[in-house]
Amino acid sequence: MADELTELPNLPMEIIREILAWLPVKPLCRFRCVSKSWNSLTFDPQFVKMHFNKALEHEDVLHQRRRVIVTDVYSGELYSFNLDEFLNHKDIDNVDDNLDLLVTEVDRVRDISGYLVFYCNCLLLFRSNEMFYLFNPVTRESKVVPKFPNLFSLVSGRLYGFGFDLCTQDYKMVYGVCSTIEQFEVKFSVYSLNTGSWRVIQKGYPYVSLNPGMQGRLLNGGIHWLVYRNYRNYGDVSSMVLLSFVLAEEDVREIPLPPDFNIQDEEVYLSVFRECLCLILGFNEVVWIMKEYGVRDSWTKIRISIPPCQWLHSGFRKKNYDLLLLEDAEEKLVMINFEEGTFRNLSIHGVPEVGYVVVYLESLVSPNHFAITD
Repeated sequence: MADELTELPNLPMEIIREILAWLPVKPLCRFRCVSKSWNSLTFDPQFVKMHFNKALEHEDVLHQRRRVIVTDVYSGELYSFNLDEFLNHKDIDNVDDNLDLLVTEVDRVRDISGYLVFYCNCLLLFRSNEMFYLFNPVTRESKVVPKFPNLFSLVSGRLYGFGFDLCTQDYKMVYGVCSTIEQFEVKFSVYSLNTGSWRVIQKGYPYVSLNPGMQGRLLNGGIHWLVYRNYRNYGDVSSMVLLSFVLAEEDVREIPLPPDFNIQDEEVYLSVFRECLCLILGFNEVVWIMKEYGVRDSWTKIRISIPPCQWLHSGFRKKNYDLLLLEDAEEKLVMINFEEGTFRNLSIHGVPEVGYVVVYLESLVSPNHFAITD
C-alpha cells in the first residue's frame, strides 16, 4: 500500500482532490485503502465540504447522490433507493391508470425499530430501543446521542427536532419538555455534535404541545411545532401558534397563523411543502401555505386533489411531480402532479407499508469525526 499521495504518478494534490470530489461516496470509502493520505483526505473537513458542494452546484451530481429513504412499519427497517434513476426509465404521464409505479432496486440500510426519524444535511437522527442515534446512511457510521437532561419530574408532552446551525456550522438536536407542575411551560435543551454534549436552556416558555411527542419541522434555520400559548386555553384556536426554535439563537419565536384561521372540530397538521410551511386541515383537501416565511398575510388557502388524509412531503420533487406520504387507512407513497391534479401510487419492493419517508444526500459527513469548515 502506498504511504503518500505524492507516490502516485504525476498528479498534483489539487488535481487528485478535484477528481475525487466528483465521485460517489461508496467508491471513495473503498479508496481509503489506497494510501494513508487518501484515507486522511476522505475525513478532511475541507474535502468533505468540497465533495458535498458538488451536488449542490451540479444537478446531474445531485440526482446521482440523492436518495429516498423509507421505514417499514412492520419490521422497523430502513430502506433506500435512487428515485431519480428510477424515474429516468419511467414515463409517469403515460403509465396506465390501473398500474402502480414499482421500485424494485432497493437497499436495506438498517433496522431502527423506532418511529422518530429526522434528516438534515446528510445525517439522519433516529430513535431505536429508547436511544437516539446520528447516522450516515451510506457510510453506515453512527453515534449514540447521550441521554436527555432531566428537566421536569412530571411531563405532559415532548418536542423533538433536528437541524443544522449555519452560524456555528453545527448539527443540533432539540429536546423540549412540557411541565404539568404548578405552571404549564416548556423548557428546552440542545445537543451539539461539535461538543458532544447537552446544554440546558434555563428559561421556560409558556406553551403546551398539541400531542405527547411532536416531531418538529425544519425550515429556514428553525424547528417548528404547533402549540398552545398556555394550558388554560388548550383547544382554543385563538391561542394556537407556530413555535419556532431558532437554532442560531437557541431561543424561540412565534409565527402567527392565518388571520381567518378556523379549524372548528378538525385536527390540524404541520408540514413543509416546497420550502414553505403548510397547515393541513383535518382529513380534507384544504391546505394553508405560508408563501413568505414569517409574514402572516402571505398565508394562502388552496385545495389539492388528493384523497382526504394527513400527508407529509418527502422533500423530493422532479419535473411536475412531488413525492408525498399519505396517511389514511394505511400509509402509502404517491407521486402527485399538483398542476394537473393527477397522481400515481409508488410501491417499494419488500416494503408493504411505509412508516416514514425522507430524501437524503449521500455524503462523507461523519457523526464520529465531525467538522465543517467555512
